Amino acid sequence: MLFITCFSVCSVTNKKPAQASITKVKQFEGSTSFVRRTQWMLEQLRQVNGIDPNRDSPEFDLLFENAFDQWVANTASEKCTFFQVLHHTCQRYLTDKKPEFINCQSKIMGG
Repeated sequence: MLFITCFSVCSVTNKKPAQASITKVKQFEGSTSFVRRTQWMLEQLRQVNGIDPNRDSPEFDLLFENAFDQWVANTASEKCTFFQVLHHTCQRYLTDKKPEFINCQSKIMGG
């Protein structure tokens, strides 16, 4: 049985104008390297769904312009940290349409 670990990375270029993206990378069992699988520009992100704001669950969904991706973080705390970074990055780098954060705990949005 082959085990694959996926990671979601939010990154911003250091060139002007800055470009932010979300990248899915995979690491195969026994390997120390990562392979980029999919990349979306932050402008393509339409919705971040925390699934259930009333319990600490690691599941979440990301809805992009032309794609839908389901995720499970290692822990609910890790999901919260990713959401906080993602929300901050959207607020800082997106001037027009910002994604909708739904079913998220208020602490994620600074509440």
